[in-house]
Amino acid sequence: MTNIFKGQDALKNFLNPEKHPNLPMVELSASLNPFTGDNVRIFAKMMSLSPLGNVKAVPAFNMVQEMFLRGDLEGVERLVENSSGNTIFSMAVAARQFGVERTQAYVPSEISWNKMLMLLFFGVEPIVNQEPQKPAESDPASGVYKARKDGEASDVLNLGQYDNIDNPGAHKKWIGPQIWEQTEGRIDIFCAGLGTTGTLIGNAKFLKDKDPSIKVVGALRAADNYVPGVRTENLLSVVGFDWREYVDQIEPVETAASYALSMALSRKGIMAGPSSGLALVGLLNQLQTLKDSNRLDDLRRASSGEITCVFICPDGPVPYLDEYFKYLDSSHFPKIQNEDILTNKP
Repeated sequence: MTNIFKGQDALKNFLNPEKHPNLPMVELSASLNPFTGDNVRIFAKMMSLSPLGNVKAVPAFNMVQEMFLRGDLEGVERLVENSSGNTIFSMAVAARQFGVERTQAYVPSEISWNKMLMLLFFGVEPIVNQEPQKPAESDPASGVYKARKDGEASDVLNLGQYDNIDNPGAHKKWIGPQIWEQTEGRIDIFCAGLGTTGTLIGNAKFLKDKDPSIKVVGALRAADNYVPGVRTENLLSVVGFDWREYVDQIEPVETAASYALSMALSRKGIMAGPSSGLALVGLLNQLQTLKDSNRLDDLRRASSGEITCVFICPDGPVPYLDEYFKYLDSSHFPKIQNEDILTNKP
């Protein structure tokens, strides 16, 4: 595959996952994989290397394209969605390829200023919303409810990422087959963070159809912890998918551990954001639990003696750089020499 995009549909084809070679999958070295000695191999699936640099670009394109193919974009002048990050800007870029120029987003009042700037940069129109303490999709005060109501207008479309089957469908169609091919059908554990849950459900559907013995681990934010793009168990109440049906084990992960492991991955050359760190922490925690209970060998393949694990890297660290210095203490960073003569220090 020459991987070149030409002609009037070049941009649309460039954004279409079906037109691309497999996204890279990178094995972690022993410095990042404490289970190397147990013959456990861990691979990072680099969704951060998709054209828009994030995992949400895949379902965003699929949801917009499927709406177009069904004729549901006819007469639509703007999209509206409850989202404050990768999903909404990916939707906005995809929608422009199909003739919809305006995209609006309900965003929580606590959105970081950096994220707000990102939305403005990509031409997304933010609508700041005071979210309820425990949001539910049926709560009239929630962004999910408001976006759905806005979408009832004839010229407005709410794609509804939390219950749109084309969200997980994108992963079942494109990413699960890539993982299966890249592991040559020898994957034993799959791990992904739980946000809209589309990534986990779509990949789990495909992989378990191929081999029901594959263990699926869902990593989520521990209660009262923050990691962008991933939800706590309470916040998953707005998700319409029955994600529990596809998860064999849930692993709650704390903020500091997610950011620290994300930075460790990035410093070794795997550009991984906080939610990537969260997924890896969840996977490592599950491996440790299995080892402590002497169940690790239950997953080991007799033919190779190995256990192969894959976790999703949803995006890179750059959009969140300021947050690393908020959630990790100074011991994680080099000291600045001659700091006193900096002229632009905040």
